[in-house]
Amino acid sequence: MKLARTISLLFVLVLATNLMAKEEEISKPLLRVWPAFRPEECEDWAILPYLCKRCLLQGKQYAQKIFFYESGPYRLHGCYLEPEGFSLEEEKK
Repeated sequence: MKLARTISLLFVLVLATNLMAKEEEISKPLLRVWPAFRPEECEDWAILPYLCKRCLLQGKQYAQKIFFYESGPYRLHGCYLEPEGFSLEEEKK
């Protein structure tokens, strides 16, 4: 299960990197980290509430890494923990 999850995350990262490599970034990526203390809070503001709740269960915070291109922003959704930094999460419900 963990191996399949790791492989799928690597696949998503490679795919996202390839898509972003075709277009040049116009600024550095922005990391947005939201504080949440209870799963109910995720329903109020999180773009992906189910992912926010999953991050909370892991003891992490919901976060987005936003890349800026001429065509518009591109967002990666994941979790954030201070010593580890941003980690990409699968966007399955």
